[in-house]
Amino acid sequence: MNSRPELSVVMPAYNEEHRLSQTLTDTIAWLRERDLTTEIIIVDDGSHDRTVEIANSFAAEWPDLQVLVQQRNKGKGAALRRGCLEARGRYVMFMDADNATRIEEIDKFLPLCEEGYGMVAGVRTFQEGESRLRRIIGLGFLMFAHLFVFRKAVVDSQCGFKCFTRDAARAIFARTRTNGGTIDVEIFFLAHKLDIPIYFVPVHWQNAEGSTINIWRCIVQDPVDMLHIRIHDKLGRYSRSS
Repeated sequence: MNSRPELSVVMPAYNEEHRLSQTLTDTIAWLRERDLTTEIIIVDDGSHDRTVEIANSFAAEWPDLQVLVQQRNKGKGAALRRGCLEARGRYVMFMDADNATRIEEIDKFLPLCEEGYGMVAGVRTFQEGESRLRRIIGLGFLMFAHLFVFRKAVVDSQCGFKCFTRDAARAIFARTRTNGGTIDVEIFFLAHKLDIPIYFVPVHWQNAEGSTINIWRCIVQDPVDMLHIRIHDKLGRYSRSS
């Protein structure tokens, strides 16, 4: 475990006992077929169920697997920041614990990182099971982000499947300050600010059973978080690591 792996797979998880086992089973099975040294980092975000126990049970299946535990629920952003900054891989990716986009999509991402793109982002082109309400809210969210945050066009900010070179991951995540789901917007904002080249790749995405939309957060909290990103920038807080 002292040598640097080629790939770090970071997976934030909160109360995922009903889905994490299948996600890890599928992910490990695919990785075993590849000649790619990989570490898996599960970041538990203060779960109240058996998420940590289930994650730890896979250590025998994949020796280079570690489980990081947040003492309380801080949000997706806080979990991603911790996991990606502790990752040791040459390339650092993150994916959702619900397996909405499967690990095999990374085959399309790594060659682009090798070409010099610091960040490769998934675009949910092939979607299954997405409700009309989720689509409407998602489009509104993206429009708001373009109006108030983004410096350049972004095809899909919220797809939970992204890959970075090690240098790009450390430069971006060391500066992030958002703890919630709006960290995806902050990631793009920082990549633009740091002139990190980005490439968008179509991926398959399937809505996981049990996933819900928090309407209050989408309408109230997310726009507030986006405005905080602009405030942090105006105050010069992104010029240094957080």
